[in-house]
Amino acid sequence: MAWPELASPYERRSIIQGMKVRDEGGKKLGHVAFIGQEHLFVRRWPFSLHWSEVPLSRVRHVARGSVVLEGRFPNGLPETDKALRGEIPTQTYPLVEPPGVGAAHT
Repeated sequence: MAWPELASPYERRSIIQGMKVRDEGGKKLGHVAFIGQEHLFVRRWPFSLHWSEVPLSRVRHVARGSVVLEGRFPNGLPETDKALRGEIPTQTYPLVEPPGVGAAHT
């Protein structure tokens, strides 16, 4: 299988929570916990309290049910200290009021 020259941003959009994360050699590194703007947060197993943080630029390929990262990680991904995380993942969506709703209350 030939690797693409550049990781496609369209492939990165299809990453969802719970997908398996693997290195180029096929070694399982964990599961996707959250997807941030610049980082992918990975847990060793689905309910682990210990997280790792990987830049989205390291995503090489998105296959069915798994995310493949550039490089090999023989000792697994290093844990990230909670105080040093690059961004705070959130699942809060912006609240938008549909047009005309505010006029009905006045």
